[in-house]
Amino acid sequence: MFTHRFAIRSLVAVSVLALASGCSATTDNADETDSTADELKGPGSAATDARTPELGSDLRVLQSSKISMAAALAQSEKSGAVIEAKFELNDDKKLSLSLYPVSAGLGVDAERQKFVELAGDPTKAPFSGETEVFADQEHLTRSARDITLLQLSKKTLSQAVASVPSSAGFVFWAIPTMRHGRAGIGIYSAQGKTQQYRFVDGGGSDECNFLWPKDLGAGPGAKATDQRTPELGNDLTVVRAAKVKMSDALAQAEQKHGKTIEAKYEIGDDGKLSLSIYPVGKGIEMDAERNTFFELAGDPTNANFQPEKTEFKVPDVEHLTRSARDLTIVQAASISLRTAVWSAEQAMPGGFVYWAIPTIRDTRAGYGVYVLGKDNKAHYFFIS
Repeated sequence: MFTHRFAIRSLVAVSVLALASGCSATTDNADETDSTADELKGPGSAATDARTPELGSDLRVLQSSKISMAAALAQSEKSGAVIEAKFELNDDKKLSLSLYPVSAGLGVDAERQKFVELAGDPTKAPFSGETEVFADQEHLTRSARDITLLQLSKKTLSQAVASVPSSAGFVFWAIPTMRHGRAGIGIYSAQGKTQQYRFVDGGGSDECNFLWPKDLGAGPGAKATDQRTPELGNDLTVVRAAKVKMSDALAQAEQKHGKTIEAKYEIGDDGKLSLSIYPVGKGIEMDAERNTFFELAGDPTNANFQPEKTEFKVPDVEHLTRSARDLTIVQAASISLRTAVWSAEQAMPGGFVYWAIPTIRDTRAGYGVYVLGKDNKAHYFFIS
């Protein structure tokens, strides 16, 4: 039987361990080669996705390209940011170059983007291609992960490619990825038949504050990286009708579904208070494109909280891209959603946590948490 005392004891233990490790998601692994070493052939066991180059057995096919990765990025970025680039064999087994620009710039979160692929023949000069707008779940969630990882970085894709020494050969693959909790770019290059892999750390912040979060006032202010706000109408005290706290509901949900990526109280379409919790279908460690996403929503005014499950699928682009962003931020954060909720409860005794979603602040992965204080006013914390 879950008890509040057990939850606090467990979360304190997690907090102390995270503090002892420097509040960073980064860990050392003795059996891993240095992430920038030339002899590294691939990301190894530190890989957080299952993607690999698709160039067949002979890398010398790249020698027919008349444009470099750096030049292609420079050309495409005249029209806007690019979140991924790779040479690959197309369906006809011919060399192709694919670039993935975004519609609204790197400063805009995934759910407000339109994701596309620009693919063309790099053996012809000048390089040009055809554009396809993504509408399938795999590419939507992958692209949402890509842009979120770049938002957690201080380096752009082109800057990461430019950092690869010429001695490494021809760069043919540059995709955002994660290594030991750090956002960055995975880059493959080739010399003849030999390929090399390096992870270019994005240089984002790993600062943490979960033991001493600061009350930022009524909202996130100018540093918000998304446009989401609570949907509780004009009277926030409606949440006091709830008979289940967010921390207890999360504990209940995680016993069955594993770690969660978002939780919030809101007014439903029927005008009544609802509590929604968002677990993932294949575990918190699995990357977005291979995961499944769903919502558990129910009536929190009933002490026996029994939410109903709804899975997100295409054509629900909004929830799929939002969930992919959520998951990616959680994977980069040094603490869990549940720990962030606990942190907010400790920071404001007597308050009621009613909104906890992953967000980014100054390249930091963390959580935006709203608390209804004893003064019946909203108090916002960014907790990392």
